Amino acid sequence: MINLTPKQEAYFEALTASLERDTGKSLAMWIDIVRDECPEATRQGRAAWLKAHHGLSQTRIRQILNEFLPPDAGWTNPDALRAGLWKTPASLALLTAFESLITHLPDVVPTQRKGYSAFSRDYQFAALKPVKGGVRIGLALPVESDSRLVPAHREKWSERLRSSLIVTSTAAILQLKPLVNRAHKNS
Repeated sequence: MINLTPKQEAYFEALTASLERDTGKSLAMWIDIVRDECPEATRQGRAAWLKAHHGLSQTRIRQILNEFLPPDAGWTNPDALRAGLWKTPASLALLTAFESLITHLPDVVPTQRKGYSAFSRDYQFAALKPVKGGVRIGLALPVESDSRLVPAHREKWSERLRSSLIVTSTAAILQLKPLVNRAHKNS
């Protein structure tokens, strides 16, 4: 798979391997069921139908539908996701500054999501998303690590990112190097 850490790849492989064991049907069989039996035409309609008629979990439904009808700008198209998220030159400059900050760190896996850019080693240690006037940075550090940090908001990034801060300049991002190094080390 593209745009996934090795642990994420292993998770999705295990999920696919367990589908037949847990449901009695292989992924190919589920795709046939959706194609041949589902009367719904939309992704949401198909998801509701699978849940109502087969009692599948959201994770299993997403797995089947992503294989049946892959999203155009899904995890397999990180460049499109990045372009869609980092639209302004100012926000892109902040992301680029952060990326330059981590180039010296070993084993960093950048991953792009629809709503944020994530950086992992074994686990996600940082994520960025554009906000009005700057960028919100989530870090895998306790809030007590630095006076600039506040508790992470209800972001959709990893629950490991327990603290965050908003940064409005590339100079401010470069000052975060010690914090980012600690977050990376903890991942």
